[in-house]
Amino acid sequence: MAHVLDLPGCCVRATSRDEAIRRLPEAIREYHAWLENHGAGGDLPAAEIEIVVAEEIHGTGPFDPGDAAGFFTPDRMLVTTAEMEDYFRLMTYSRSDLLSVINDLPASALDWQPEAKSFSIRRTLRHIGNAEEWYVSRLLPPEKLPHEWNDDDQLPILDFLDMERRTALDCLRQLTEIERSQVFYPTCWTEHPEEPWSLRKVLRRFLEHECEHTNQICSLLAGWQIQER
Repeated sequence: MAHVLDLPGCCVRATSRDEAIRRLPEAIREYHAWLENHGAGGDLPAAEIEIVVAEEIHGTGPFDPGDAAGFFTPDRMLVTTAEMEDYFRLMTYSRSDLLSVINDLPASALDWQPEAKSFSIRRTLRHIGNAEEWYVSRLLPPEKLPHEWNDDDQLPILDFLDMERRTALDCLRQLTEIERSQVFYPTCWTEHPEEPWSLRKVLRRFLEHECEHTNQICSLLAGWQIQER
């Protein structure tokens, strides 16, 4: 995986290091087009984009659920409240993209599986919401997590996504300045107690994770549409 940390959520997953780096200029252009599409466009990148690798982390992904995710030197930096709200604004864009894909889908589309053990769209959406719970739990002890999360599996899927995002951001907004600059090593609900977490890493993973699964859902929906013809 290759991450552009100055563009939160901009990352490339590829089968090799060289391929990931080769695809970064296209990903950067697509990111700026995405911002512009949401009315937040800034200066477009130059005609030629030069890629310089600033840091490499080995032995992490995430490539599969439960993998440890890379922790980069800038992830240790304090997140100001203004910066945090900027991240939240980007999250509204990624959530808008997701909802534009799934709104008004029939149950047959939400529950369709291309193979017996593969994720359906509905299960993928549950995974997105549950991952956001988990990201917040990397920064807070279990007793400080919202009680609404205890029995959220009964909520309709759109209500579930709305509740998860709203309560997660409420938790993050309540972090103290020290907590917004702290590095955490949570031991609950993980196979990697040595994995470092910070608010900046959590915010980045919110965006990367939702964008990646929105693309996955688009692929699932295309498959459902083909078999419906």
